[in-house]
Amino acid sequence: MAAAARRPRAATAPKAQLPEPGWAKVQKVQLIRREVREVLAPSALGLLFKYGELVIEAGPELGRGRRAPGQRFYATVMVTVDLRRCAAHFREPADVATADKLAELMLGSARVRQKLIALARPELARLAGVPAAQLHVEIDHHVRSEGTRVFIDGDAMVSLEAAREASKR
Repeated sequence: MAAAARRPRAATAPKAQLPEPGWAKVQKVQLIRREVREVLAPSALGLLFKYGELVIEAGPELGRGRRAPGQRFYATVMVTVDLRRCAAHFREPADVATADKLAELMLGSARVRQKLIALARPELARLAGVPAAQLHVEIDHHVRSEGTRVFIDGDAMVSLEAAREASKR
């Protein structure tokens, strides 16, 4: 009797259809996009160079006469920073991972490049015998880490010809 009380489904009853797949409709727009980025803190750079061991070697281009037109002068700036030596000043641990990350961030840093130029400029000016402000210093820098130490090397070059042109302006 219970079966008789139930009505069988009609064969012609419409089936519930799912909506067509499509793009989700945006109800609200995000105003602020959040992303996590790691950058070299500006204040950290000064502290790293303060505690780093600095060596600057410079000299004239070999094979040309003294003060010849186009005379070039070269300098190598080497800075070694041992993170353990300045660990008390940083939040991050002075470990291999931090040194690796620091080297990666310093490699493409314009501030590191400018700091190396500022270190090389006085020595290059002394060798070239021209005011430091007249020098256009070209530099190529490399950064690597080994253990908790970060090695920053910059190879700088100035030309007397470029310095003379700068002084005429």
